[in-house]
Amino acid sequence: MIIGFLKQTARIVERGIPFYGIAGNHETPRLRATTAALEYANMVGAYFAHGFDVEYEPVEIGGANVTLALVPHGAVGDRQVVVTPDRDADVNIMVTHGTVPGLKVGGHELGEVDLPNRVLDGDFDYVALGHYHYFHKHKKNTYYAGATERFGFGEVDSEPGFAILTFSESGVEIEHVPLEARPMIDLPKIDAADMNGADLTDAVRERAEARDLDGAIVRQKVVDAPRALAGEMDRALLRELKRRCLNYSLEVTETGTIEAPGEGPEASFGSLEEEFKAFVEARRESGELAPAFAGEFLEKGLSYLKAAGGGEQP
Repeated sequence: MIIGFLKQTARIVERGIPFYGIAGNHETPRLRATTAALEYANMVGAYFAHGFDVEYEPVEIGGANVTLALVPHGAVGDRQVVVTPDRDADVNIMVTHGTVPGLKVGGHELGEVDLPNRVLDGDFDYVALGHYHYFHKHKKNTYYAGATERFGFGEVDSEPGFAILTFSESGVEIEHVPLEARPMIDLPKIDAADMNGADLTDAVRERAEARDLDGAIVRQKVVDAPRALAGEMDRALLRELKRRCLNYSLEVTETGTIEAPGEGPEASFGSLEEEFKAFVEARRESGELAPAFAGEFLEKGLSYLKAAGGGEQP
């Protein structure tokens, strides 16, 4: 992944386009003494602020002196941080990461931070925001550009793309440019309370045939399913769906189990052994693991977990 990132970054830099960025909650080192993978970008001529301080980078673009105030995720949590524009620059742009006041986002992501007004209230010509993967206006000169790809089914209705800024004496104009991305399809949920294996197979087939799934990332949720119902499904159908789709996920919630309300952050978890059992069982029922292999995998995995918990050698 890092090699692919560097190759594509180099293509931009080689064309004489300045490339700057910041680290978000996923890229920021957990310890101040460690480094970040984004530092590798320096090898190809790009630059990313990834530490715990605000960094100011002057850039000349089209004869204009532009100063970038790079405020990485690690600097936002500093209560003393103050971000000010460069009074000698023709254009001041701040780049930062987090959720702005008033933004409603479903669920909560590990490491997510709220952007305080002391960071946002500076007199910048434009504030480029990251973290929220939708193109979204916060103020007339403060936008989320969105993401160039969908990263989960919580973003199934998003429109991937990027933003182009045009600066003039009257201010800044923002244009969102949509990008063609991998299709992501969340099929209508199936209530399997009164179904047998053949019924569930027919329901899955019916929903699959109603959409063009070729090359798409697809999720099919099944709720209130009797125990082991998914194991009675036609495996040939599941294999065909997995062949056609970039990824096909059959998510089965058994009767008596409460479905997680969000995309993961709000769900509760059992013991490590319980979660491992559920992980193996779900993949056995969906056909990803053969029954014999699943049984052996589960037995060995549980023995390793037990040994690790008691300090024994399996």
